[in-house]
Amino acid sequence: MAYALPSICWTIVALVALYMAGGLEKIRSWTNKRITLMGLLVAASQILILTYAGLISKFGKSPFSFTTVGIIINFILVSSTLLGMELSRAYLTKNLSRKNPTLTLAIVTFLYTFANVSIRTLINFQDRFTYTEFMGENFLPILTENLLATYLALLSGPVASLAYLAPLRAFQWFSPILPDLPWGYKVLIGVLSPTIGFITIDMATTQKDQKKAGIPTQRPVPRLRKSKTSMKGWMAISVFMVLTVWASTGLLGFFPTIIASGSMRPTMDVGDIAIVISTDPSEIQVGDVIQYWHETEMILHRVHNIHEKGGQRLFVTKGDANTAPDLDPVFSTQIQGKLVFNIPKLGWISIYAKTAIASIWSFFSTNITLAYVTLGIVALVGSTYSICAYKNGPHKYWKRKRGW
Repeated sequence: MAYALPSICWTIVALVALYMAGGLEKIRSWTNKRITLMGLLVAASQILILTYAGLISKFGKSPFSFTTVGIIINFILVSSTLLGMELSRAYLTKNLSRKNPTLTLAIVTFLYTFANVSIRTLINFQDRFTYTEFMGENFLPILTENLLATYLALLSGPVASLAYLAPLRAFQWFSPILPDLPWGYKVLIGVLSPTIGFITIDMATTQKDQKKAGIPTQRPVPRLRKSKTSMKGWMAISVFMVLTVWASTGLLGFFPTIIASGSMRPTMDVGDIAIVISTDPSEIQVGDVIQYWHETEMILHRVHNIHEKGGQRLFVTKGDANTAPDLDPVFSTQIQGKLVFNIPKLGWISIYAKTAIASIWSFFSTNITLAYVTLGIVALVGSTYSICAYKNGPHKYWKRKRGW
């Protein structure tokens, strides 16, 4: 019932909203292809940022079921929820915005934010830190996400808001591996990505777009540069990042590993990327470099000797730079694979990026109040930027640069 009841309810909401809106023809008349494409690009950017953060931090297996029945059930739930929310969001936005689009944007944003966040959850926290963590990891990202979705619905109907939200939900529910990020990363990405996307779309919105959406404005039409290859470029980057993620988690049959110590000098040095492939332990010989689990970390050392004990092969390993073999023998079950080749120094890019982000995160984690004030200001600026733009016109900077 936890799956069936919401699916049925949101399907009914979607059908009612579609009927009240005037059918598919009316929705087509709302749709702006350029705004819809921009919403899709913002979603792609957010997924790429999450993916890169996962490469810096780590990835984990999805908590959702990937059996045939599980995928079908999840697809029905996600698709019905998206259709119900976005069709009703577009209907409310379009019908209420005729008199006051600013107030409509705010009301609908908060309405759908609380539709995704339980009010009971907000008022039942006893621990202040847990409440702060919840607000940062859940409430603020959902608020900014709904702000952008509502603005897209205002400009281009449900197609545009679906173009933004559907890829994010598909990534969240149907990717077998997901970025396993600290809550601080989730706060930064969850708030900044939709906010920057909101401001970017608002700055690129023309007077013609706003008139079509029924928004009263005196805003001049900016000169836009069109690029036929931009979509192809984004698609290429997306495919590359997906393949990178699959490679980093072993889904392509090999495991890239960044060398973090000098125990294998001169064969491998700190910052090299070692490429390891899955290998049957029975095929490993003395002299091979293997990767294996030792307690909570991966180690890459050379096989120094092999023993048979109780029908099991025990591997004695040694780092090339070490004077003595490792104390603990390696069991077959600990081995992940064998080294094929290594790429010198390329891993320093990830090491530097991880160090920089860790420094930023350390600063904000020790100044939690400052972090939330900063993120709150960013969210507030993003939410009020478009509201002010309706009445005040473009920024002076743009007037000076564009000669308006």
